[in-house]
Amino acid sequence: MLRFLVLLAVLLFISAPVVADEGAYSEADRQILLGDARYYEGDYFRAITAYRDFIWAHPDDWRVQRVRMKMAWMYHLAGDQREAARQLNRVVDENPDDVEGWWARFYLGRVAARAEQVPLARRAFEGVVDLCEPWIDEAERSVERDTCVELTTQARIMLADVSATRHEFDTALDHLRAMPEQSPHFEEALEIADRVGGIRIPRKSPAVAGTLSIIPGLGHFYLGEFQNGVLAMVWNGIFIYGLVDSILAGRYGQAALIGLLETIWYGGTIFGAVAGAHRYNRDAMRIVEDGLRRQDLRPMMDETPWPARFPASPGYLELTIDF
Repeated sequence: MLRFLVLLAVLLFISAPVVADEGAYSEADRQILLGDARYYEGDYFRAITAYRDFIWAHPDDWRVQRVRMKMAWMYHLAGDQREAARQLNRVVDENPDDVEGWWARFYLGRVAARAEQVPLARRAFEGVVDLCEPWIDEAERSVERDTCVELTTQARIMLADVSATRHEFDTALDHLRAMPEQSPHFEEALEIADRVGGIRIPRKSPAVAGTLSIIPGLGHFYLGEFQNGVLAMVWNGIFIYGLVDSILAGRYGQAALIGLLETIWYGGTIFGAVAGAHRYNRDAMRIVEDGLRRQDLRPMMDETPWPARFPASPGYLELTIDF
């Protein structure tokens, strides 16, 4: 019901004649409001169309880059990361020395990370850190300094997150330890790094598992897979018994067939033990990854929607209704 009333109010604004007083909404305002209404209705692409119309009709308006951020956010939500990146690149190129351009560079990393383009994400986040490095140690507080503390904090968290997804835990912890001292998450990041760095991740050697499996079942016992180990022993024992019995009875054709089956089964036993060791190691890594990313890093991530950080006036829809 609330969404319907918002959409109705905006449409009334658009259809009403322009009143020539100070509080009247301009045509540009109405295009933005129409886009906002479509946005809150979940109709991302019709909202994008309204925002495009605004940019096309008012290319010199001070809100153009902020509206581009809106468009990028909606493409991001809709899953079109390529177009989201294209819009953000425009903001970066046209505002390289402005706070909006700095945040757009960071959001490029978020888009790349969501698209699983890890090298691109890393380059974007590392670019943010390099860009902000000269501002971090400024003695006097300023918009640029405060922005860079926030950006560097979030970039380090995202670099740690990206590294954790690739099980590069040492690299992830290095990024947490490199958190700027001015960051509100500085102490927390060091605590997480020390705790996770002290975890000894259990491992099983695929080479040892394969070697032990020369005697069927021992490789699985090494992995703790006792049921599979007993089955491997029993079935290999049955095949070997049948092979020997067939040879002694002079049934060489039957012996050849059983020997072929035993070769396949025996090889499968060794392969299964080796694969089990790899699976054991992968699962152990995944447990640490899930703990680091979901329990530790996720609460520190800034999930503020991009349009809310850079509202475009008139923006009563920007902040009065939750995204």
